[in-house]
Amino acid sequence: MIIKTVGLVCAFMFFSLIGIYQSVKLKKRKDNLNEILLFLNRLGTTIRYRRGDIVSLISDCADNVLVPLKNAEEYSQYQNIVMKLPLKKEEKGLLSKFFYQIGTMDLEGELSSINLYIEFFNEIYEKAKYDLENKSKLYRMLGIFAGLAFVVMFI
Repeated sequence: MIIKTVGLVCAFMFFSLIGIYQSVKLKKRKDNLNEILLFLNRLGTTIRYRRGDIVSLISDCADNVLVPLKNAEEYSQYQNIVMKLPLKKEEKGLLSKFFYQIGTMDLEGELSSINLYIEFFNEIYEKAKYDLENKSKLYRMLGIFAGLAFVVMFI
């Protein structure tokens, strides 16, 4: 009887933690997208007011989720670094295109390209924010109710 009770409590905790994990993943995605938006804004401001090698400018602006960009020494390395970031395929593709284009245009072209990508990532960020607000509680509740259903079935 005690083994059954311990097993049911463990199963309930397992299902609940799955729901919480999914909820945390949504928050982490929103935070990562926010970091990308901050990076793009910092990069645009830095390019506007400071002249220099684009690789060093990107390295200076990279923080948090984009810290691996500081290790890049040339453009070809950005593609490999972006593919290893904890982002969705769509976001990795956008960042790859961004790094492929950056540094190949004049100042005004680069600034308009950065603004374009800020708009793209802002749309994705708003969708992630909406998903967090609407699906986060749903995932937690589904995990709890799945755990309760499992427990009720085996009582």
